Amino acid sequence: MTKAIIDFSGYTGDALLPAAQTTHDELNTNVATFPEPPPTLADLTTLIQNYGEALAKKASRARADFIAFGDNGAYVNIVAKGDPMIVSKSGYPSYEPKFSPDYSAPGAPANVVLRQGTVSSSMVCRFQPERRRMPNEAWTCTSDPNVEANWKGAGIFNRGKATLMNFDPGTTVWVRFRTIGLNGIEGAWSDPAKLMVV
Repeated sequence: MTKAIIDFSGYTGDALLPAAQTTHDELNTNVATFPEPPPTLADLTTLIQNYGEALAKKASRARADFIAFGDNGAYVNIVAKGDPMIVSKSGYPSYEPKFSPDYSAPGAPANVVLRQGTVSSSMVCRFQPERRRMPNEAWTCTSDPNVEANWKGAGIFNRGKATLMNFDPGTTVWVRFRTIGLNGIEGAWSDPAKLMVV
C-alpha cells in the first residue's frame, strides 16, 4: 500500500514550491484519474503562483498553501486506495505506511464472563476482544436467546469491560458482544453468557 504525503508542514519553502509544481503538472496530465481535486487545478495554480511570490518576500511559511496542498494529497489517497501506480500519477511524494489498516470483519470476542454489579440490578461483564483498540457493542436478551428479535443493543464499550444496569431483580439476562471494525464493519458475535441479576 502506498500513500501520498498530506502533511507538508515539515517542508522548507524552497522545497515545497517545486513539489507543488510537480504535483500540479502530474494531476493536470492525469486528470482522468483525478477528475475533482478539492482545490481545483485552477485554484492550485493560483496558490502556487501566490506562494512563489510570498516565498520571494520571505513570507512566514504560508500556512494556507501547506493546508491546500495537503487537502489534495488526501483526495489522491481516497482515489488511489493505496495503489502505488495511481499515487505516482498524482506527482505527490509518497510513503509506505508501516502498518496497513485492517478492514476485515473482527473476530468474535472470547471468554465472556458476567458477575453481579456493586449496585442492585446491575452486572459487570468482562470479555476479550480480538482487536483491543476498537469499540465493542453489547446486546442483551431477557427471553429466548435463540430468537434474534429478542436481542437489543445495550451500549458501546472499550477495553473488554462493560457495566450493564437497570434490570429487574430476578431476571435472567443473556449478554453477547461484537467488535466494530474500521469503516463500521461489524464483527462476529461472541458466545452469549447469562446471569440472574439480583
